[in-house]
Amino acid sequence: MGSFSNWHIFLSVVTPTVVGFLICLLERKGPLALSLQRPIGLVAPYFTVISILFGLVAALLMSDVWQKDTAAHQSIQAEDDAMRAILAMARINRIEATVVPDLKAYAAAAGKESPYSRAGKTARDDTDRAYQALLGTLSNAGDLDAPVKANLLATANEMRHARDRRLYLADDETAPIKWLSALVLGALTQIALLLVHTGNRRATRVGIALFTVAFTFCLVIIALFDQPFELVLSNEPGATLSRTLAGL
Repeated sequence: MGSFSNWHIFLSVVTPTVVGFLICLLERKGPLALSLQRPIGLVAPYFTVISILFGLVAALLMSDVWQKDTAAHQSIQAEDDAMRAILAMARINRIEATVVPDLKAYAAAAGKESPYSRAGKTARDDTDRAYQALLGTLSNAGDLDAPVKANLLATANEMRHARDRRLYLADDETAPIKWLSALVLGALTQIALLLVHTGNRRATRVGIALFTVAFTFCLVIIALFDQPFELVLSNEPGATLSRTLAGL
């Protein structure tokens, strides 16, 4: 887990609480306290508009986060399935001794790939070279029937497509923007809760506290799962591919 990810989660937990505490403190003791404590405030529909906007954005982001995490798992599984298929065909056609070293080199290189291409170009170049070596081995297996060789090459191509999908998901750098969008709208909703006149300032503070809990939950989910290869899948695809090869 990188330092950025640690800070991302830390800020997701701390920021909503700090914002909620500050606006409650401002209402109680700040220079605007007298104005905020007057029995005149925004009517409820104003708060509803902002809260609905936050809810819609949060729902969209949460859906996108789950889909991205699912797609990341699927890309790893597809890459592993293609490797298993190549291994099975190599074993059936008695070229296992030739193919396995290249597959091991590919798995080792893929496991060292950084989540971001600009930070890990060397590792990704190593994986490209390992894949090209595997492709050359499969292409030069002259004692295979043409349909078998074509099937092997097609499966290797599927493995490459799965890796491309994995890299595409890993290179998505929109997570901070999504997180910041939820943060801004959540903070505005907290402020709106403070400004809405309920006739009971204690009830207002309780409402802010309850919303802050939900607000924090949304930010933490985005921080955890919108960068799957930074956190929940930080050891992938190396762990899955190596486990497959170790089971030979």
